[in-house]
Amino acid sequence: MTGFIPACVFQYSTEHLVKKDKVRFYYALKGRDGRSGIVKNLSIEHLGNTVLLVSEQNAPDVDDFLNFWKCKFNKRDFLVKND
Repeated sequence: MTGFIPACVFQYSTEHLVKKDKVRFYYALKGRDGRSGIVKNLSIEHLGNTVLLVSEQNAPDVDDFLNFWKCKFNKRDFLVKND
């Protein structure tokens, strides 16, 4: 399948976090400046409020990140068209 790359979509929940920890989680995810968190460092696409599109090679890092924050999440594997 030429033109497609393997990727994962993570859908996560932060309902268990208290407000101050949600802020800390968001800073770790997006950075205080909105550009220096795990999303920027791993070239993740933030598709929605709690949805991330991650390359297959970076999926273990995101898995570890969400487990560190004790977030419940679903991970689905996809092939994404490489533009």
